[in-house]
Amino acid sequence: MKLYEYEGKNLFERAGIPIPPGKVVASAEEAGGLTGRYGSVMAKAQVLWGRRGKENAVVACDTEEQLADTLGALLGRKLFGETIQKALVEKKLDIAQEVYVAVTYVGASPVVIVSTQGGMDVEKAAQKSQEGVWTEPVDIRRGLQPQQAADLAHRAGLDAHGGPSPTDLLLKLYGLFVDCDSTLAEINPLIRTHSGEWIAADAKVEIDEDAMFRQSGLNLPERLSSGRTPTRLEQLALNNDRSDTRGAAGRMFYELDGDIIVLASGGGTSVEALDDLCILGGKPAVFTEYSGNPTAEKVQELTKIALMHPGPINAIWVIGGRANFTDIYDTLIGGIMGGIRETPNFDKTIPILIRRAGPRDEEAFAQLNKIQNQEGYRLFLRGMATSVANSAQMVIHQAKKHQEQSQPAQTQE
Repeated sequence: MKLYEYEGKNLFERAGIPIPPGKVVASAEEAGGLTGRYGSVMAKAQVLWGRRGKENAVVACDTEEQLADTLGALLGRKLFGETIQKALVEKKLDIAQEVYVAVTYVGASPVVIVSTQGGMDVEKAAQKSQEGVWTEPVDIRRGLQPQQAADLAHRAGLDAHGGPSPTDLLLKLYGLFVDCDSTLAEINPLIRTHSGEWIAADAKVEIDEDAMFRQSGLNLPERLSSGRTPTRLEQLALNNDRSDTRGAAGRMFYELDGDIIVLASGGGTSVEALDDLCILGGKPAVFTEYSGNPTAEKVQELTKIALMHPGPINAIWVIGGRANFTDIYDTLIGGIMGGIRETPNFDKTIPILIRRAGPRDEEAFAQLNKIQNQEGYRLFLRGMATSVANSAQMVIHQAKKHQEQSQPAQTQE
């Protein structure tokens, strides 16, 4: 889960990492008096993506009027597809030095990174040259040791002045990284003021989605990667995915305005399927994924949630490549067909096109044929001989047929 800057700074402050004084506002009125309190301020749009400065979404303001005008232009604006609903207004810092500091994973081990090249393009800088970029691998069993942090700060030329020393800040940032189950804890930039204080001018924190059950005390509101609040069904799908640790089923779930429910499996195939469907003229009503051999119960619940979509449904498309270890029988029979069977008043005329292969697929397809013959579902079963694009064409064709047949016949007068 990506955190907003102000959420990350709340964690920094709790960990003892200095941050600028400021306030989160949702309107220009809420920012009244801040320039009088702090002098010059920075108005910063709160979105989940970086590079705000290049999009004029981080603005220096010297007067109350300038701040009000800036917030009026920022709030409600779309940035990287996300509507800006809040801004962080902070005291403007006097900058003597800017440094990039982060803790992240490289492979299975944490690494502390320090760069004096400036943080905006630090990844590109590190690829071009190691000059000005220092890293310190950490044994996760022992954690970042004080001597390691001191050596890293010394190599990077970070001097201790007023307030917490760079060594202390590195230790505190690593402690936050571990305590919050983070995959990234980044300060970009860490600023040294002319008075010698080190202050985190920005915060980028990402928490492992699979560890959120351990971080309930942070009281972070649920959000999608786009920044918007999940719909009721999207939230139900997320809850279902987190109901156990085996496989994924609902971690990716989007409600859309089409008429085809897409139950996809496999990251590459899922992307290809959605592209093909949209390019060929189909419109998804729900797009969701299951993978990693989830339990039948988990897939069944995901299917039931997808079928709660209020719009008209003209087809269901179960699409995936050849699975390596996902049990095709369990996920199709107990999972997807189990969810369909348990959905009240399910319209059995809705076409269900299934393109899957993998462990126990022959057994699954034999059982699906039996279900179709005995229970009257309209099943179209395909294997790897049918391409994803051809499968998309088939489901679009069947959806159109169902829509036409569902329309009430017009009577002549």
